[in-house]
Amino acid sequence: MFIQKLKNLNNRITEATKDVKFKSWFPLLLYIITFVAIDFFAFFIILRNPYVPVETYFSRIIFSNIIALSSIIFMFGKKTSAILYAVFSVFLLLYSCAQMFYSNANKVLFRIKAVFSAKEGAKFVNGITKDIPKSTIIITAAILVFIAIATFLILKFSESPKKGVPRKFKYIVNSLIFLAAAVVIAFTPKLKASGRMSTYGSYQAYNYIHFESGTDVYRDMDIVTYIYRDIVCTVKQQFFTESNTEIIDDYFNNKPEHTDNDKTGIFKGKNLMIIQMESLEYSAIDEESCPNISRLMKEGINFKNFYSSRFGDTFTFGTETAIDTGLFAPSGVSLSNDYVNNSFPDSLARLFKAQGYSANEFHFNDPEYYNRGVMSKVYGYDNYIRYEDYAENKDQNFEIDDTLVTDNGLYNKLIENDRFFDFIVTYSAHLPFMSDDELYLEAIKRHPNLEADDPNDQSQIFRAKASLTDDMIGKLIERLDQDGKLDNTVLLFVTDHYCASIRPTTFEDGELSNTPCFMYAKGIKAETVEKVCNTGDILPTLVNMFDIGDCNKYMGSDIFDDSYEGYAYFQNLSWITSDFYYLNGQIEKNYTGKEADEEFINQMNETVKNKIDVNNQILFSDYYKDK
Repeated sequence: MFIQKLKNLNNRITEATKDVKFKSWFPLLLYIITFVAIDFFAFFIILRNPYVPVETYFSRIIFSNIIALSSIIFMFGKKTSAILYAVFSVFLLLYSCAQMFYSNANKVLFRIKAVFSAKEGAKFVNGITKDIPKSTIIITAAILVFIAIATFLILKFSESPKKGVPRKFKYIVNSLIFLAAAVVIAFTPKLKASGRMSTYGSYQAYNYIHFESGTDVYRDMDIVTYIYRDIVCTVKQQFFTESNTEIIDDYFNNKPEHTDNDKTGIFKGKNLMIIQMESLEYSAIDEESCPNISRLMKEGINFKNFYSSRFGDTFTFGTETAIDTGLFAPSGVSLSNDYVNNSFPDSLARLFKAQGYSANEFHFNDPEYYNRGVMSKVYGYDNYIRYEDYAENKDQNFEIDDTLVTDNGLYNKLIENDRFFDFIVTYSAHLPFMSDDELYLEAIKRHPNLEADDPNDQSQIFRAKASLTDDMIGKLIERLDQDGKLDNTVLLFVTDHYCASIRPTTFEDGELSNTPCFMYAKGIKAETVEKVCNTGDILPTLVNMFDIGDCNKYMGSDIFDDSYEGYAYFQNLSWITSDFYYLNGQIEKNYTGKEADEEFINQMNETVKNKIDVNNQILFSDYYKDK
């Protein structure tokens, strides 16, 4: 009955509009308008930058793959063309929405390989999407309606090219547009390097070629180009990356020789616990919300200018990898899937095991989550300890960090050997930051003074949840001391990444990545280390302090080595030293008033590019396999 009514309606429309016909080029115009509208919407919503002039936006469309894609679709017959248009436009719109959701939580854009970790992020969808404005949802729905209407108009009213000159004209013009787009794609790196397409110079060209920072690619190019570069670079990394061990050998041969210092071997023979603190920022560490962490930071060795550089697409697991192996995750790869067969003979766990220690990783989540159960073995651990598997009480909420200490089954696993190295990944301060979140409710039950005045104040909810991690650390110190283990145990506290969800809209990690990192050992002299350092420096620093290996085998450096001046660098090729913050081809901040020497800037740029290249080559080529 309903189908018959639709047929009747269609017949009436056909009769009423039988003389209405659009020119054969009309679909091409609709294609371009639709794709530009989606890109325009995505650019200003994803980047959320009200200060980007509209004319700046349209300058990136002049040499655009949007036009090439429209032309390619237009070369097919009318029906096929309309179907392809509908499919591609809906895909681009949904893809843009997915990027928006992801960037809302992480302040970066994801790459194709991140879909392998989609299931890990699915549980946080509610927290990620809750702040999406209604206007954004309305615009998305409006674009979908426009796509549906445009497809209908093309199929119903658009003329097909006539035989002869019009049809030839269509193919000739579109072929020329396609070839022009291919030339632009081929010469884009050179154009960027010349400075004619951006102010970033050769490093923007480097980024376009290697796709280290997708956000910077998207700033300059349209969303179709972003997807194109993502696909090309991902395929190239997966299948066509040639092993270039020469640049790796050159890096290590030219690295300054490490010399012993006053911290060499000071912890030799002691146990080590690394507590990787989820999202813990300085903003949460005070006497009210995190008194235990605050006290231990003051009483220990505090790396004041430490930066938890975010690399790759899985930030928490990426930091684990950097601490475990000294290597950052390349952009656009799946750490937990691509490197399960790689060798890491000088990982932190293997170095401690070679000294007779046990080595275990502790986390509440399933071993399948980021494939941690497998990757912990790859990195040399004896076991991946999922709380539920080893706990005496199976009915408690294992997302609350202090279950690790209050449950005897778990706590005893921490200290069951005379010599142990434990890697603990906390969770309680993880998003979502909503007033009905179970962990938040537990936090304010314990600490009523931390209840948010505004139920939508995510930063206050974050501080309350951080108190659960602090509770765990306080109880851990107390139990270790009671059991006589604290005298012989060193604790390293390090944040995996800053809490992007509570930060203002930005896509520049840089200074935001200045997060807590400190060491505590009973009786140690309190010290504040001013030197700039990064996550990649943790492993060689521990190697030096525990005297368990060769510091020169790693990409990073021993923080206490006098020959290491100290710096942090980031996926978008920016860097920070004690004097400068370099971003987007210029000195963004000058901390000391010191003149920025051009030679020094060029040297730092080359250093950062080289470190990223060598780091990636080590992983791509499985460099340590035969060593």
